[in-house]
Amino acid sequence: MSRFSFARIRPGARAVVAALAVAGLVAGCGGADSDNADSTSGAPATRVITGTGLGDVEIPSEPKRVVAGWLVGTLLVDIGVTPVGMFDDLKKNASPAALDKIKDVPSVGGVETSVNLEKIVELEPDLIVTMFRPGMKNIELESLQEIAPTVAIEIVDPSHVWANYAKVADVVGKGADATMKLSDLDKTWADIAISDKDKIAGIGEVVYAEGSAQAGNFQIATNTALVYERLTKSGLTYFSGADPKPARYNQQISLEDLSRLSSANAIFFEADIDGKPTARTQALLDSPVFKALPAAMAGNVFPLRTPYAYTFEAAELQAEDIRGAIEAFEPAA
Repeated sequence: MSRFSFARIRPGARAVVAALAVAGLVAGCGGADSDNADSTSGAPATRVITGTGLGDVEIPSEPKRVVAGWLVGTLLVDIGVTPVGMFDDLKKNASPAALDKIKDVPSVGGVETSVNLEKIVELEPDLIVTMFRPGMKNIELESLQEIAPTVAIEIVDPSHVWANYAKVADVVGKGADATMKLSDLDKTWADIAISDKDKIAGIGEVVYAEGSAQAGNFQIATNTALVYERLTKSGLTYFSGADPKPARYNQQISLEDLSRLSSANAIFFEADIDGKPTARTQALLDSPVFKALPAAMAGNVFPLRTPYAYTFEAAELQAEDIRGAIEAFEPAA
């Protein structure tokens, strides 16, 4: 394990590290009565989170000063925790309502540039929570762990962010709240499937499509994508032309092969929080070939708002979009 280098910290920040270290030593000499227990309530002061990217990590049972790492910030704000510092991606992925809650929270850099370890030290966190992918640059987990207990959660695809929502919530003491909300959300999808089953039966296959960063391509959701999960939990039948054993959550398809979506009777597309197509997806929708698809000709092209925002707020918007699409669907002439 690499150690955090004091040479990387400005002199002022080094003093903060030293002060924190001294405080930790003093606290550690407090005697058996205070060791790992809250002296007023008798509750354990710390607990161990297992299976993280840094192994088993001892964290405060009730963290008060959490730094939100990569892809964690929106989850924390959504569950009711305002971080003391955040990676840049939080502001990029947050809704207007969430942005208002974090307007005074300082940024500590991010994976697209670099993480400002000095700034994190100055914030004096008692917990850092972050996602990570093996081999990714600009995030040094061991260095974060030297500053404060760090829970690092490994992901591969974006859908894994949502899959770890309950774990993140538990780490910050909100596990029960998250479990209840997740249960309620599952009931929402089931309610759509049951209440709209007659209309759904006449829709047939649906697909989710969006623009691609790869020139000359567009992409569709596969069976590992979160949008696939939500569409199918709502009772809809997903596009049989998608790769049944995909490598990732999206499948790249050449624009020259756009006509393969002809068998989809309804198409959902990537939209922003206002229901407008994202820039990359607008180009797809403007394609003459897309406009000639049976679903487009019948008017069965529907927005799916903020598909890469992993919050209950986003899920509720998507539930509205799916229910609205089912109600608005018209069979092709």
